[in-house]
Amino acid sequence: MRRVFCLILTMLMLATSISAGAAGITWSTTTLPSGGSRVTATATGVEEGDRIAVATYTDGVFSGFNMAWAEGDSQSVYLDITAGDDTARAFIWEQGTMMPKMSDSYMTADGIMDDATLFSDNQMVNNANAVGYKTITPIMGDYSISFDLKVRTVGDNAIILGDSTNGTIGYGEASAIMQFANSTTFTTRRGNGTGGYTEAAETICTFEIGKIYHVTIQGNTTTNTYNVIVNDGTNQYISSTMYARKNATEAGIDTIAFVNNSKNTTVTNGYYTNYNFSATNFEILNEETVEIPKYEYTGFEGMYYGMEVVSTGKYVRGNNGKLTADYSSASDTSAMFIPRDMGDGSHAFVCKSSNNRMTTAGTVNAELTSAAYVLTNNTQHWVMEKSSNYTETNRTYYLKHIDTGNYVGLSGSNLALVNSSNKKEIRFVPVEGESLLSQVSKTDAYNLLSDAQRERLEAVYESVAGDVFGRYGGNAEWTPRIRMDNLFTEILSGSLTEAEQLTKLNEFLNSTNNFLYSGQASYQLVSPTMPGTEGLYYTIDEGVAGNYDFWRGTMLDGMMYTLKIYTANGALQQTLTVYVEDQSTAQTNAETFKTIVTQIPFEIRQYLRTVKIRNDGANSYNGGGSDLYIRLNWSPNANDMRSTVTHEMGHLIDSNNGYWASGGGWTSAIASDMYTPSTYGASNSTEDFAEFTRLYASCYGNPDMQKGLQVIMPNRYASFGKLRRDNMGGWGLWEDEYTTYGYE
Repeated sequence: MRRVFCLILTMLMLATSISAGAAGITWSTTTLPSGGSRVTATATGVEEGDRIAVATYTDGVFSGFNMAWAEGDSQSVYLDITAGDDTARAFIWEQGTMMPKMSDSYMTADGIMDDATLFSDNQMVNNANAVGYKTITPIMGDYSISFDLKVRTVGDNAIILGDSTNGTIGYGEASAIMQFANSTTFTTRRGNGTGGYTEAAETICTFEIGKIYHVTIQGNTTTNTYNVIVNDGTNQYISSTMYARKNATEAGIDTIAFVNNSKNTTVTNGYYTNYNFSATNFEILNEETVEIPKYEYTGFEGMYYGMEVVSTGKYVRGNNGKLTADYSSASDTSAMFIPRDMGDGSHAFVCKSSNNRMTTAGTVNAELTSAAYVLTNNTQHWVMEKSSNYTETNRTYYLKHIDTGNYVGLSGSNLALVNSSNKKEIRFVPVEGESLLSQVSKTDAYNLLSDAQRERLEAVYESVAGDVFGRYGGNAEWTPRIRMDNLFTEILSGSLTEAEQLTKLNEFLNSTNNFLYSGQASYQLVSPTMPGTEGLYYTIDEGVAGNYDFWRGTMLDGMMYTLKIYTANGALQQTLTVYVEDQSTAQTNAETFKTIVTQIPFEIRQYLRTVKIRNDGANSYNGGGSDLYIRLNWSPNANDMRSTVTHEMGHLIDSNNGYWASGGGWTSAIASDMYTPSTYGASNSTEDFAEFTRLYASCYGNPDMQKGLQVIMPNRYASFGKLRRDNMGGWGLWEDEYTTYGYE
């Protein structure tokens, strides 16, 4: 136990008084009547599900372990210590990953912990520069490393990127550096590539003690140049282009080093702290595969482009199902393509004349085709990888297939999938004017919106979410992009004042009537081949005749059946008791139910135990607890019943998980999302949850639809993912290879 805790705790020596600890943890103490003290650690800014704990450390051993859940923004936990204890330590870690996020210490007068106890494979406390470090996967070429930085105390501080081939990291090994040494200014320096500096430090901006700054260091290991970007939440500051003090070797950049002279450092999986500063929330990207910034509107997404193959000077066009690079002009609609952000770091390329996408079968040297939207896989997803000649005025890319890692090249004059040595450089030439969003983004009203509001509008409009729902189900008038186009057209008409434009934008963002579909479970069909249903089958016994309660004390003659559902390998998955009234419509609907129940994955129907089917003019499905009632005097088809039963399974999921839909997580998600699943769902949070369950099921297994749903309803999507992970047996068959939930 001692070894584990030593990796996650950082030491803060105090004398007999107690002062504020590291960011997020404060201390208080009271004297106990029996002698000794009670110390209380209070953590602020923690997330639901995190843990805060306090432990004592005496004679080199942790003892007195005490733990409590942190369930709000501020949570306290206390521990009684005696005079013989050296110290008490508090720490916070994520429940799901058990990764430490923050730690701090309270020490009695005689409590001194030797630096050796903090030593680990991810630290170097004995280096002359007192360096802690994070090792990362080596980066070659373009890179971007971002993190949130808070300076607590002015000191000799710096953050360095470099390689560790010589066994140490310090100022002399800096391929890129950001300093904040003994001052309240962020600076950087230009080097000579061999270990020295050529100029004095350049000031990027001043900073405030205790304020969080988002820092990005971006550069290139081939040219050995870099920039430092600092965002204070209001303004962004960018350094000049700097040359490395020490050129990266063939190993590339493999280390992020944290320098100060306090000789007390801890680096643990994305969180770094020392006496003077902390760095959190690391994002490390090789920008060869990170091209157009998501949510930073450039006008690129909403415009049609000609795709010029640079080596030939010819443009790509869709020609009888093939994609050819034989056209001398990009003005024909068959040579106009719109890049569509697919929400997973990739793009689809849609031909204007046919509305088809650039598609591959995935085989090297196979010719590419211009094909209709593929519902069930991501063969039409391409990564835009910047070419060596890329500039902001010369946007040239290599297009890489997301599944196979191969590239767009040529087979004669036809486009083909090739390996990296034969990839072709593609230049995007604008051929049609700006999108409505691009035009609106230049108005004063639009720029009065908050960053978060603009991000939401741009995310929905520019991504796959903007049009995929309306095109593949539902009414065109409820297509998100059409609704937004109507709004933007009105704003650009000149008939509204700036204040009225802003009001319209805010009303749209805050509207609870931005529903996708007006009906209940009627437009988006739940697929009969939904993932997780492969090979399922059922058996049913001969039944027992009797007089049974079919609805709230209504006794009717009917049959009681035992229906068992099995997996493809013959394992019993679920047992249902099914009651069917002695009436022809009820019997027909029972036959349909037996067909569709194995077309719904177990994760959705896992709480179902009893089904009652009767002829009833109520014409209603009802679900709750472990029961499903089908009360119809007509017979729906399998598609309609499967979709509506999935909605009812949402009610069962809700009621078996502490009424999730009534909790703060789901109600806050409803308040935060710009769209709702349907007008029926908008009636209350319970129906909203059931409609979202149906809509999620209708999208599942279709990567474009699923990404679109996540973009349109990100907060519901995150809450649903959290419920699945924590309460519904983990990921199981629902493991999602296409999207990130973002609920941590």
